[in-house]
Formats: sequence, structure tokens, C-alpha cells
Amino acid sequence: MKDKKHIIMVFTIVVSACFILILSLQMLQPRSFGEHGNFRWDAMAEIVSQPVLNQDVTVCAECHTEINDLHSKDAHYNVPCVDCHGAGNLHAAYYRDSANNAIISPEQAKLPKEYTLEGCLRCHSKLKARPKDFPQIDKDQHYEFLKVIDSEAKCVECHNPHEPIFLLTDIEKSKLHPIIQKCSFCHDKEPEKDFREIKDHPPVFECKDCHQEIVASFENSPHHKAIECTSCHLFHKENETAGRMFKIGNAEFCLLCHEEKPYKDPSHPPKITWPNHLGDKSALVNIDRKICLNCHANAIHTMISKSKSSPHPSNWVGAHTAYYKKRAEGVRSE
Repeated sequence: MKDKKHIIMVFTIVVSACFILILSLQMLQPRSFGEHGNFRWDAMAEIVSQPVLNQDVTVCAECHTEINDLHSKDAHYNVPCVDCHGAGNLHAAYYRDSANNAIISPEQAKLPKEYTLEGCLRCHSKLKARPKDFPQIDKDQHYEFLKVIDSEAKCVECHNPHEPIFLLTDIEKSKLHPIIQKCSFCHDKEPEKDFREIKDHPPVFECKDCHQEIVASFENSPHHKAIECTSCHLFHKENETAGRMFKIGNAEFCLLCHEEKPYKDPSHPPKITWPNHLGDKSALVNIDRKICLNCHANAIHTMISKSKSSPHPSNWVGAHTAYYKKRAEGVRSE
């Protein structure tokens, strides 16, 4: 090649560009970049030194002890206060130290606590992207099913955000329960085949697999058969094999459907005035939280006492090991 000037020129430009790039990186790259990863390590100290805006639940509990006790025992136990009430930094500073009253006004310290439908539906609106076992509703369908005749009725008319389902015991004390799976959790329509007919299909366990007598009596119930077991026995998945079955059965939970309210259809489902419905026994409400079940237990389903001879004792881990082994091998228990 006779003329190599253009090659030398291109090569010089490329080398010069690389040199300028390397020099720029050396000059512009922060001093602590790359010390502990592909980021600026000094940023950690800067972030930590910033004032905390979103207050921890423990900060709220310092003043709001009763609300915190309700919140920590019920289904919203892992929902931080800031999700509904905002950051809370000014609120906490105002009431923690009176010296801040000169720089923070009462209006600035006030936390938003007004009900908004969007606030509830942010988590509970029905979306295909959400797990099927997560509580979610279509507002219109939910109101139609519960015979709510006022479309403007608020969620908080029935559900206390701090104690939405009125558990009888703290959520951490709820018993461990094997995972509940339904075909509808993964399939949009009911599959034509049983899961045992599908090669390598994971086992699917439903309530009727263990509690046959109870489910059979429930399906024959004239009142409650339209709802699912997990509508009352709420299940919280903790891992791929187990979760917690929440202990429900107190009067407040029953009243979610059965208390007479202006926004509900008075005829269906059956409504009562509370606690007038109890007559002379109304004083027992605060003592016996399961007072509804004393009279109406068998109207829901057959109640099986948990004795030592019961086929389904509370220690299901040991008692059901053989059963689940059979189910995993595709053998149906009679």
C-alpha cells in the first residue's frame, strides 16, 4: 500500500480518544468508587446522615400503644404505618420534643388519616399480576356479593384498617398449616384432568383432602355454601410448603356480613342489630368473643372437637406425614 497516511490518522484518533477517555475516568471518577463494589462507597455515609423521614412502627408505638397492639396481631401486621399515614417525621418530632413546636406547626405535624378508596385498593384491587391467594376484590363484584346497596359505602364501614379481620389470637400464634393450593391459582379455567394425570405436576392439596366430613357438611349448608373455606379460615402463605391458618371465629368477624347497617340489604344475608340481638347476654360480648358460635356453630358446618383421638390433631406435621407422602405419590386417601 503506497499511501498509509489515512491509516495513521485513524489510528491516532482512536488512540487519542482512548487516552482521553481513560484520563477522564481517572479525573472524574469519585475517590471511593469501587472500594466495596461498583458504586461510590462514600454515598453510604451520606445517606445514613440524612434525616429519617419514614418513621418505623416502633416510633409510632411509643404513643399509639393500643392501635399498635391491634395492628401487630392482625392481618396488617407487616404493613408499616407510613404506607397509609405518610412519612411521619414532622409528626414524631412535634410530639416527641416540645422545642420543635416553634419550627413545626400543628398543621405540618398532622398526619393524613382520612379514608380513601384508592388507599385500600392500592393493595387489594384485583389484578392478574397479584398472587391468587392474596386478598383482592373487584369493588362492584364485592358489593354485589355482600348485598351492599350503597355503592358509596366505605371499606372502613366494615373493616378496621388496624384490625381488618379480627383475629382471636396474635398472628404469630396462628397454627402452621400445610400449603393450600387451588387449580385456579395457576389456571384461568378449571383443568379437565386431575393433577395426578399430568407428569411431574406438583401435588395440589385442598381443604377436602383432610377435612372431608367438615367440607361435606359445609357444602350442604343452606347459608354458607356460596363462600369458600378460606373466606373465614384465612390462610397466609409463608413458604412453598406451609403457612399459617388464622384463628377466626369471633363475633366481630361474623358481623362483617351479618350486622345490620344502612348500606346493606336488610334481607340477605340475615342481619341482626348488635348487641341487642343477644338480649340479656349482651354484657358477655367483651368476655366471650366467640359468642356467635355458641348458638350458630352447626349452621356453618359440623364442628369436630380436637381430642387425642381426632383424625386431624393440631400436630399435623407428624400426623399427616404418611398422608402427604401418599398424595405426592399419586395415591388418593379414602
